Amino acid sequence: MKLARLLTLRWLRNRPLRMLLSMFGIVLGVATILAIGITNRTAMLSVTQVFENTSGKANLIVTSADTDARGFDDRVLRRLESFPGIVSAVPSVQVQTILAEDMAPEQVGLSFFGTDAGGLSLFGIDPARDQDVRNYTILEGVFLSPDMDAEEIVLVKSYAEDNNLSTGSSVAINTEAGIVNLRIAGLIAKEGPGQLNNGAFGVIPLGTAQKLFYREDQFNQIDLVVAPELTDINQLEALRTSLQSFLGDEYSVLYPASQGRRMTQMLGSYQIGLNFLSGMALFVGAFLIFNAFSMTVVERTREFGMLRTVGMSRGQVTRQVLTEAAILGLLGCLLGVGFGIFLARGLSRIMEIVLAMELTRIAIPMDIVVTSVTVGLVVSLLAAFYPAWQAGRISPLEAMRIRAQSSQGFLVRFGWIPGSLLLLVSTIILIMNPFSYDVQFRMGSMVVVGLFLGGTLLIPSSVSLWEVLFRPAMRLIYGSSGRLGSSNVQRSKVRTTLTVAALMIGVAMIIVVWVMTDSFKGDLDQWLKGYIGGDLFVTSSLPMGRDVWKKLESTPGVEAVAPVRYFEVDWINPSAGEERISFMAFDPASHNQVTSFIFSQDKPDPGSALQAIASGDQVFISSVISEKYGLKPGDQITVLTKMGEHQFEIAGVVVDYYNQGLVISGSWMDMERYFRQQDANVFLVKIEPGLDRGAIRDRIDKLYGKRDNLIIETNQEILGKVSTLMQQSFRMFDVLALIAMMVGFFGIINTLTMNVIERTQEIGMLRGVGMTRGQVVRMILAEAALMGIIGGVLGLVFGVILSRIFLLAMTAMSGYSLEFILPLQRILLAVVMAFVISQVAASLPAARAARTRILEAIHYE
Repeated sequence: MKLARLLTLRWLRNRPLRMLLSMFGIVLGVATILAIGITNRTAMLSVTQVFENTSGKANLIVTSADTDARGFDDRVLRRLESFPGIVSAVPSVQVQTILAEDMAPEQVGLSFFGTDAGGLSLFGIDPARDQDVRNYTILEGVFLSPDMDAEEIVLVKSYAEDNNLSTGSSVAINTEAGIVNLRIAGLIAKEGPGQLNNGAFGVIPLGTAQKLFYREDQFNQIDLVVAPELTDINQLEALRTSLQSFLGDEYSVLYPASQGRRMTQMLGSYQIGLNFLSGMALFVGAFLIFNAFSMTVVERTREFGMLRTVGMSRGQVTRQVLTEAAILGLLGCLLGVGFGIFLARGLSRIMEIVLAMELTRIAIPMDIVVTSVTVGLVVSLLAAFYPAWQAGRISPLEAMRIRAQSSQGFLVRFGWIPGSLLLLVSTIILIMNPFSYDVQFRMGSMVVVGLFLGGTLLIPSSVSLWEVLFRPAMRLIYGSSGRLGSSNVQRSKVRTTLTVAALMIGVAMIIVVWVMTDSFKGDLDQWLKGYIGGDLFVTSSLPMGRDVWKKLESTPGVEAVAPVRYFEVDWINPSAGEERISFMAFDPASHNQVTSFIFSQDKPDPGSALQAIASGDQVFISSVISEKYGLKPGDQITVLTKMGEHQFEIAGVVVDYYNQGLVISGSWMDMERYFRQQDANVFLVKIEPGLDRGAIRDRIDKLYGKRDNLIIETNQEILGKVSTLMQQSFRMFDVLALIAMMVGFFGIINTLTMNVIERTQEIGMLRGVGMTRGQVVRMILAEAALMGIIGGVLGLVFGVILSRIFLLAMTAMSGYSLEFILPLQRILLAVVMAFVISQVAASLPAARAARTRILEAIHYE
């Protein structure tokens, strides 16, 4: 044991560069798993905490089942107060407003979840009761007085400072009763409920809110605190079910965190790709470790032979190599944890941009740390197991006779058989997609790993074919040295395979990201031209009624104005379950003048389809819902409305990705009739031909912008922001794909360095018969170039195949049916990148080979 420890320490001390290269793969793998885990956990917690903190200590919340923003009357409160098991029922009125002095934002805010028109969120609360569910940290002044009709307000301190407001002063806000001045009683911290609306939040007395916003004896939400003995998850669910039955279908009894259901579902879908790529980063890291230890065994053949001659058994030699792998794995894991935490901070900043919200303080969950370290250690040992077994098989006589010569094993000669089977099985499984409910795509990721492993096993048997195919190109580029360099890739097929596989995976990951990005962008651009139709996009942080519609129509230079209103509804899906989706209400006549729908399948006559919508009781459904539930034109769907359950006939299937595509579209008349909504979210404005869009925008802003708090942008500006948001959303995928390319880069360095060491005598002989230093360099560069080309081409093939399979799997899992768009220029760029990386990585080993002295090389052992 003492000898083994001494040998391990000597190897680590004498080969620091090899040690660092061996650790690099595991550092990257552990870091990416940890960083993605921390970022995912932080983002999910931030989203859910915003909604949990809104209701604080409440166990359940009661809201209206329909989308009527007016809320429900106080009879519900009295019924809940008498229900067994309810300790406290706390009512609130929740409204959106703006400061009277606020100008409308000049630009529409965009996030991963849609548009954001800004504004101030206000809670009207009972100051005495509200303490039962929410905690407010007072930083300045005092909290609200017990007077339910006092004209006072408490704001978040950061929001007050941003708007130059202070305790004791007055603030003017827009209400339905007009502009009202409220005295600022105090300022609270941006924590708990203060996190709502990213800190643009305040509380006012319940009676004042009901009076100013015409909500007499009405509430939006009632927070419930239950008896301590009922807080167990099973008992709480039983109580929730009883309450739902007691109140009826007009009301929804929910858990506080379920208010963020749509956001967490969308975020979960986004994280599927992150989980997959983090696993792939560890996979390619394992290649680097395997490569490094394979080289170590070859380089130390004589050393292991000597150890066998002095009595060390096969098992002891194997354990020696595994011990070194464990030490390097542990060091790599520790460095990976540090790098992962650093990387998580950068990824969290990207996630903040994507979500358009400030994430909570980054926590480092120990379960994720333990998982990433455990996975890193296991992968290190697994990657080193085969080289360790090879080291144990070295016989003393073999080690004395030759140095650094390895025979072709079973996988080199017959690996194509299991490789072909793995490729076939993995492809069939991915296309059939038997794990459509694996929302995190963990099983899918394992099958993709099998796909890559199958491709890797095919490489050794095809190296000769690749070499023959590209031999003329290598000779053309590098001269006669290129011919010799290209043939060298066949001399150590295992090592070549590992290097090519690492490059192949890196290129494939980049292509998958680019294809998915372009496919999403292609479909989104097509949809957005209809969703953001016309010339101008007008929205507001306040409700926009029919008066705003008429003002816009009467503006000189405006040809047509189409109102749009999105709100949430529940429907009975074909699986007989209630599901919350979005309802888009539009006016068919004006909408047809400004923009048009993009029909997905069984394309009807647009005029007839719009006429059907205008006649009422008919809707368009999104292609996502159609794909997911097998619905088609002529089918009936059941929607829960203000009037109860109502059946709508499907008039057509349209492309619509709002709310992840969970959206149906109906007429403005049906919205008013069945849902009692009258206000618009957005107006799409078409200007008269030949007029300047900017001039008309400025005219509308001058006439009505400040008065009605309008936000007006041209459609080109909105589309540009969407494009930028998409690029930001996929930036994390690009980072992880580039990490995979870095692994390929260091793999080439490792491979060529070992090749140069093995061929020191040979290079000396070549120099002795007249080969120049430049020719030696070109020979090494040619060998690297061929590996780069093979890796790039295979990565291109696998990347295109995987991209196609991912799109098919996404359709089966979520209903998305995206057009497969192949960005040829960017795909060819990925292959060029693999070639360039091979040349840059080969420069150091090539320089070392060129410095070889002839006499020393001839006597090299």
